[in-house]
Amino acid sequence: MTSNGGEAGDLYVVVHIKPNPQFIREAEDLWYIALVTYPQAALGAEITIPTLEGPTTIRIHPGTQVGEVITLKGKGMPRFRAYGRGNLIIRIGISVPEKLTAPQRALLEQLSKEFGNDVQTKGHKFRF
Repeated sequence: MTSNGGEAGDLYVVVHIKPNPQFIREAEDLWYIALVTYPQAALGAEITIPTLEGPTTIRIHPGTQVGEVITLKGKGMPRFRAYGRGNLIIRIGISVPEKLTAPQRALLEQLSKEFGNDVQTKGHKFRF
């Protein structure tokens, strides 16, 4: 008997962790995909990303490539049976607009010509 009148024995606790749709968890590390625009990736920018403690600002360096990662040390989950925290790993992706205004399209066509790339300049239906 225990001091409160119950039987002595083991206590089992089951914990369910609800996933956060913003992050992907790998042990104590968290992954986040940050979508930036082409100009932000090419020219550099400061963007705001979520963390467990609240929003924080990170710097995107000029010439950042798709898939590049930025690691924020100690911004992940607490380590199980250890001190410290995991990392927040940010993978960079490019957000491509689905619709462009006429001036935006003209600027992109001009940029493409500067790079020496051939692009589709008029809307054509897909044919076999």
